[in-house]
Amino acid sequence: MKSGHYIQVRDGETYKSLAKTYKVPEWEIRAANKGRRIASGSWLFLPMRKGIMGRTQSFYDPEAYLQSGEFFWPVPSSKKVSSHFGKRWGRKHEGMDIPAPVGANIVSIAEGVVVYSGNDLGGYGNLTVISHPGGIFSVYAHAKKNYTRKGQKVHKGQVIAKVGMTGRTTGPHLHFEIRQNSRALDPWRFLASSRK
Repeated sequence: MKSGHYIQVRDGETYKSLAKTYKVPEWEIRAANKGRRIASGSWLFLPMRKGIMGRTQSFYDPEAYLQSGEFFWPVPSSKKVSSHFGKRWGRKHEGMDIPAPVGANIVSIAEGVVVYSGNDLGGYGNLTVISHPGGIFSVYAHAKKNYTRKGQKVHKGQVIAKVGMTGRTTGPHLHFEIRQNSRALDPWRFLASSRK
């Protein structure tokens, strides 16, 4: 069932202004109205966390979400990348490494729910995994300390851990991944704009 309501577009309104007025991310409005032109007098569906279902999950388009450009950079105090996604030392590197001093804040790139927070996965050390809409997961490894627990809701920009050197690592950094279901994606494609 749809969670939200239809609105009639007024003169001068844009996806951007509607997002601001109704406090709904622009990409969510676009995803819920795929292929619809915005024009004065036209009707658009506004997905909102209200109504019988109280959620908008059925409208999430994973590709629109990933391309939204709305993600936070995961280590605000460091904009460097010491190792990118792809081949490294003859093996697959399924994320990117962001070097930073021990104790630097690690923040959630977007709103989501923590599905793992612990250190039982070997080389990753202290690890946090956050689930986002559309089967998207963000992964934060080698932390000095995790501040979350499984099942906890987190908001965009919330401090979830501190940079450390736990697990297999040659120095303090965040190993960061974005996955769609189990497939690793290049985080740089979706985070480069938030690095500026």
